Amino acid sequence: MSNETKDANKAGLSRRNLLKVTAAGLLAGAAIPLLPYLGSTHSYASGTGRAKMLIIYYSLTGNTKYIAEQIRKKTGGDLFVIETVKTYPSEYSALTEEAKRELQTGDLPALKKNPPDMSSYDLVLVGSPVWWYTVSTPVMSFLRQADFAGKKVSAFCTHEGGIGKFFPHFKEQAKNAVVLEGLDLYKPRQARKGEVDKALDLWLSKLRGK
Repeated sequence: MSNETKDANKAGLSRRNLLKVTAAGLLAGAAIPLLPYLGSTHSYASGTGRAKMLIIYYSLTGNTKYIAEQIRKKTGGDLFVIETVKTYPSEYSALTEEAKRELQTGDLPALKKNPPDMSSYDLVLVGSPVWWYTVSTPVMSFLRQADFAGKKVSAFCTHEGGIGKFFPHFKEQAKNAVVLEGLDLYKPRQARKGEVDKALDLWLSKLRGK
């Protein structure tokens, strides 16, 4: 699990079964510090002027929030924060046990707000910490409710260990999205000066098709 809290779905598996498989099996994975997932065949072209972008994120300790705000500064995109009704435990072991329980049972946390209207946006970015080598349960809860309706969507995540099946699981759960390649960032607030900035610029440039 990351300091934020520290393949495709087989036919016939329900969403709850996917969560159980995730919790039981994704306990390995190599960290890839600041390595963007580039070279997608789904390049994003901004056309005439800057794309209208929506940046959706969940953050518990601030790492994913930091990245989301950096993206907003670079793109002028709008921000939407995923917030849970409940408050997660502050003690690390209790926090990880609660996240594990949610994954095993499929009992995802209730959210304070419904997904926003995404109809006017050209590109939607979704940010999450990596929990138990997959998408964090608050973001899973958001994806359960959201319908991207053919929008181009890309995910970014923060972690301090390994990303596991984060991106395949995100793609499985992002309903009706055209999923572009994503970006993972290893300990972004502890990275050497300029590394995060460079990784973001390269990733965003790829998404825009430049």
